[in-house]
Amino acid sequence: MNQRRFSIPNDIWKWNLKPQGFATLAYLCYLHIHCNKGASSSADEIASQLHMSKDMAAEQLSELNHRGLLDQHMVPVFKNTSKNFFSLPNELFFLNIGHGVITVYAYLLYCEDRRTHQCHPSYRTISDVVHLTVSTVMKHITKLADRQFITVESTSYIDKRGMKWNGNNLYTILPIQMAMDYCYQQQLLRLEA
Repeated sequence: MNQRRFSIPNDIWKWNLKPQGFATLAYLCYLHIHCNKGASSSADEIASQLHMSKDMAAEQLSELNHRGLLDQHMVPVFKNTSKNFFSLPNELFFLNIGHGVITVYAYLLYCEDRRTHQCHPSYRTISDVVHLTVSTVMKHITKLADRQFITVESTSYIDKRGMKWNGNNLYTILPIQMAMDYCYQQQLLRLEA
């Protein structure tokens, strides 16, 4: 299976989008790049795909439009962005994870070392960037690990005085196929029950 991806500018993290706005903009990027480029998405479709209310989806579309991030056809417009981008897998929107988890996962992909597929931002850093509380970030990290998007490894370090301290978690981004397989296995288990 050919895994396709789409690009998001690194500058997106400077725009202070809430998770609902980030996920909406990312979904519209996906639609524009891989679907009928002339088709526009409805608030109903966005709400369904991103696990938010129709009113929330409409509010996000209005906010993105107001900020000049969408044109009149709801096509994302990225003006004055750097030339640096990171990519998201298309499958992200079809694995039933919701806008908060999508945003945390996207931030981990942004931080990822492309050679090792690892990164180690702190919960606080993730929280500050994606505009969620630390406890919500922790919940979303657990969900990503449970659903085979990432692995999480605790780290520690020894300071100059020989004291051992907990470090940031080390996140390894797994191939998206693992998350897809997990999702399909869960669907089969529900059907068999």
